[in-house]
Amino acid sequence: MQASMTVRARWGQKPEVPRRTHLNLCRVAFASYRALMGQMVGRVVVIWHLRAAAVVVAAGLSLVGAAAASASPFAAIGGVRSPAAGTLELTVQATGDAVGLRSASVALGGVTHDSGFFGEPDCLPDASVEGGCPTPGTLPLTVATTAVPDGVHRLQVTVVPGAGDPVVVYDQAITVDNTPIVSTPSVTITVGSGTIAPSPPGGGGGPPPPGGVGACVSPRLSMFLAQTPLRFRRAVPVLVAGRRYRYQGRLTCRVNGRRRSAPRGTYIGLRNRLRGRTFVRRSLRVRGHGRIVARLAYRSSRVIVFRARGATGNVVRVRIPIRVVRLRGGRR
Repeated sequence: MQASMTVRARWGQKPEVPRRTHLNLCRVAFASYRALMGQMVGRVVVIWHLRAAAVVVAAGLSLVGAAAASASPFAAIGGVRSPAAGTLELTVQATGDAVGLRSASVALGGVTHDSGFFGEPDCLPDASVEGGCPTPGTLPLTVATTAVPDGVHRLQVTVVPGAGDPVVVYDQAITVDNTPIVSTPSVTITVGSGTIAPSPPGGGGGPPPPGGVGACVSPRLSMFLAQTPLRFRRAVPVLVAGRRYRYQGRLTCRVNGRRRSAPRGTYIGLRNRLRGRTFVRRSLRVRGHGRIVARLAYRSSRVIVFRARGATGNVVRVRIPIRVVRLRGGRR
């Protein structure tokens, strides 16, 4: 067999290789090529799987980060008005996660004007234990607009949770206008008596009607929910259907170039915006020092509109959107 496969070369010639030997060499080369390519493809597949796993882990971490961000505190701010003059009396109603709320501050034009704590300054970052930071919480803050020049400034409210970094819950541009109204004084002549008496501050040529909204010049109205709601949803308070909630605020007027409380008995209109239509509910009256107090109960979601008309016909409105839910079996 070995002798039959051996081919002796003649003098000066190369030995001839049988066709079968060429076929074997081709098979060996092809097998080696397949093995090499298999190793390379295997490595590529492994690398691809590792990269896919890294992408999945990164996506999971981003989802965890988004969930953590969604748990950041948010709030509803009451008492904001634009244009603003004098002092803004803001009410911050915030809610957060299980760590509770520590403090809040307000800045106008990049300068911090007021700050405070929702509970104790040294509260524990755990709202479920005694001495923990409260959640939700309500905090009054004051902004003196006279500290900045007239113009457009950014009003920012920042809430600090019990544990974590501060979170800006309100950032809005407002117009500050503290320029006094320049008016020419006039007098009223009483025919028959020969006396001259100065006209009232409104310059209307006669005494203002008692308790009427026409007695208020350049009215400024602020209203807010004075009770803790069931919860907040997208910065809108969620209330229980049929339960009475307390709303309060203040109405001021411009008298002799200065901002003062509205007269007692001034009328404030109360309207409801529901399904694109506005309904007149009733009227409220201003109490002492310009205070307004109302206890309202609703059974459906709507926008509550408090409305006051000034002596010159200008109207100011404060809109408070609310969501109303029904509790079943004491569940929230």
